[in-house]
Amino acid sequence: MRERLPVRVVRAVARVVVPVACPGCGREDVRWCEACVAAWWEDPWRAEHNAARLDIVGRPPLPVWVVAPLAGGAHGMIAGWKDGGRRDLDGLFADAAERLGRRVAPAVASVPGPWVVVPAPARRASTRRRGEDLPLLLARAVARGLAQGGIRADVRPALAIGAGEQRRRSAGDRWRAMRSAVTVQASLPPGSPVLIVDDVVTTGATLAACVAALEGVGSPVVAALALAAVERVAGDAHAGLW
Repeated sequence: MRERLPVRVVRAVARVVVPVACPGCGREDVRWCEACVAAWWEDPWRAEHNAARLDIVGRPPLPVWVVAPLAGGAHGMIAGWKDGGRRDLDGLFADAAERLGRRVAPAVASVPGPWVVVPAPARRASTRRRGEDLPLLLARAVARGLAQGGIRADVRPALAIGAGEQRRRSAGDRWRAMRSAVTVQASLPPGSPVLIVDDVVTTGATLAACVAALEGVGSPVVAALALAAVERVAGDAHAGLW
């Protein structure tokens, strides 16, 4: 008769195979805790004025809506999702992006379509390592939310980004490199309004590069959406939905 494994051994093996700690706060024996998940149910807010590199010469400020500040438990969840192998968070963040699209739909409904949702480009090495194109996953969810809000939008992964090491560069060098690294690789319907989707917004350099590339080929970018951004400035007049 085969001897049963001790419970502690089974649990130790399970901890290796299945995530058993909240990526936001580290609480054990839960995939995620209610406190850390609560951030992804908050109302969206405008974050463009907190992104120093999003000041694009020759155009009005780009509206950027996000769900959570990139801090605390929300930051931990994003980090676990992007670089901690937490593929179990795909569905949770897709749901958050879908709600974001639905909530933002009334704010952009006055712009005549047909709309195009373009995910920010992910580096191929990052996509291979993660096993998922995260901005594309979010873009598809945002499009579903927009549809629920009455806006039909097609998802077009039209942007690409060149390979290259960014971590050892200064912030200024990374910004200058990013502006030339993002290119348009697929055609878009002429004149269709574009909404860019990314996972997080920090300096705004990626969004600025995406806008420059898209508008350089005649595709007007109306707004951007992301899960999280650097924390809003206290008293910012653009902290709300509108």
